[in-house]
Amino acid sequence: MNNVNSKGLWEHHVIGVLNTNCYVFGDPKNAIMIDPGGDEAIKITKDLMKKEIEIKHVLVTHGHFDHLGWAWEVQKICEGANVYLHEGEKESYEPFLDRLQNIEIRQPDIWLKNNEILKLGKYEIEVLHTPGHSPGSVVYKLISIPNEIDLDYIPLTSNNSAFVGDCIFEGSIGRVDLPFSNPENMAESLKYLIEELNSETVIYPGHGNITNMNRELLNNPYLLALQRGVRFF
Repeated sequence: MNNVNSKGLWEHHVIGVLNTNCYVFGDPKNAIMIDPGGDEAIKITKDLMKKEIEIKHVLVTHGHFDHLGWAWEVQKICEGANVYLHEGEKESYEPFLDRLQNIEIRQPDIWLKNNEILKLGKYEIEVLHTPGHSPGSVVYKLISIPNEIDLDYIPLTSNNSAFVGDCIFEGSIGRVDLPFSNPENMAESLKYLIEELNSETVIYPGHGNITNMNRELLNNPYLLALQRGVRFF
């Protein structure tokens, strides 16, 4: 789904070998890209530049390659863009850098903290630290958007839109059997999101279908278990 008009920008692409959801939104001169985890991000960025749309902020939900991998390629194309990653990824990130040879991966420009508020043009985004799938996984919760955006084109609303990475999927959650993942932390993060996100919140996941919090509270077996006080790990 790709929409650009004078009142805003919205693009949703599925990219990379693991079908990562990559999202682009914001002011055309101060645009935000979330999770450029496939080489298609290069073409997406160049196509945007042809439309005079400039990526200024590359937000990464966590440090896995299928979300982070092409962030610096995007940065090369969009001079002055910053790459954002939560500071919880530092421990797992350093050895990851040493193993990569065929693609440029560097330190992020901005290490994020929990509950930090990002003011990116006319958009305000709260950083919710949700460790479990990885130590520095985050949810980017929109808390303020410009009044002038056309909601017929741009499916985003204040306090009801969250980019959750690999924390919650439609009917499932992110893996916790990977290096540096932690099942107990994931359970606590899910409890945190149940409290933090209202039932009308649209969930933009790192993979799979866009969903909403109400649907997941009613149907996601992991969230159902937590609401009933049942351990699932």
